[in-house]
Parts: sequence; structure tokens; C-alpha cells
Amino acid sequence: MPRCPYCGSEDLTPIKTWRFRFYEVTRYKCNKCGGIFQHYRNTTGRGKPEFYIRIKPKPSSTR
Repeated sequence: MPRCPYCGSEDLTPIKTWRFRFYEVTRYKCNKCGGIFQHYRNTTGRGKPEFYIRIKPKPSSTR
């Protein structure tokens, strides 16, 4: 199960899934902090096994 790279939560909502080269990519939104990121999971054994790319940082609190 992927974890949010911003806060470490596993409470995620998948937004979109697609394939890119050797990877199955899923874009997630964290329900805890609001961060959006992509999780790349290798399906062929070539390249990195899995990694994350941050898309939108968690919202900062406004005063």
C-alpha cells in the first residue's frame, strides 16, 4: 500500500491510473493533508521497483 510522501498517511484516494513505459502509475490525493502525488510501480522488472513524484504540496495554513 502506498503512503503519502508528505505526511506518511495510508488514507489515500486514487484519482487516475495509467501505464508509462515499465510502470503502472496512479495519482493519489491524501485525505489527511491534501497532498497530491504520483506513485510509480514497476510491472516488468526493469528500472526502479517503485517511486513517488510529488505533484502538489499540501496546502499551507493561511492566517
